[in-house]
Amino acid sequence: MTPEQVTIAATLGDIERAKRMLQRVKATQVRNVEQRQYLRALALTWFHSRRPALESLLVDDQLRNVDQPFRAILDSSEKLAARATYLNAARDAKSGLIELRGAILSTRAHVTSTSDAVPDFSALAGDSAMNSILTNRWDECMKCVSASAFLAATVMMGGMLEALFVARANRMTDKSPLFTTKNTPIDPKTKKPLDLRQWMLASYIDVAHELGWITRSAKDVAVVLRDYRNYVHPEKERSHGVMNRPGFIGGSVI
Repeated sequence: MTPEQVTIAATLGDIERAKRMLQRVKATQVRNVEQRQYLRALALTWFHSRRPALESLLVDDQLRNVDQPFRAILDSSEKLAARATYLNAARDAKSGLIELRGAILSTRAHVTSTSDAVPDFSALAGDSAMNSILTNRWDECMKCVSASAFLAATVMMGGMLEALFVARANRMTDKSPLFTTKNTPIDPKTKKPLDLRQWMLASYIDVAHELGWITRSAKDVAVVLRDYRNYVHPEKERSHGVMNRPGFIGGSVI
């Protein structure tokens, strides 16, 4: 699954949650301040995080059909708008996103297979062992995608991302910057930074962004990937009920 597909899947999930919230509203208008703030945050997430992650592959004309309903949601959140206004905008945003998903598939179909070739990790890998690990994980990701094993692909992509962060950290002669950021994980007992071997992917993502290794858009995509990777746990998949719905990573539509 490409980063763009992950972003669209996450946005579709945002819309479904917003629709469920709106369906619980009994009044004609959405008056509750927290609900309006939630809807405002939904729209801002699209414009500030989700949309930038798609701009490298899609043009403004393609994104307009999603921009317009999210703009309607944002504008409506500033007043006592009708519940139907939000629901209509959510419906239009979903339709626009499905169109974008098709456009991405079409665009990717014109990209040669060499785009999936193993990158040269030598500049990042500190030794041949780490280079082999990165290469093998890349191969595993591609095999899962080719087999339409999307959950397995997502799990492998999460492992690949973590391996890249580990390789980058191991390349540092002076690792002290890793342990002095505001996002450095702290041992709750000793109140000291955790050893790198105890870091989770979430910590690597936050620290990598703080140190300038990845952009804000890349961080947003990494967070989505991390969240979906966690559906490897069956109970989380069952309780959230999203993995087998069309448009999500575990569904056959993406």
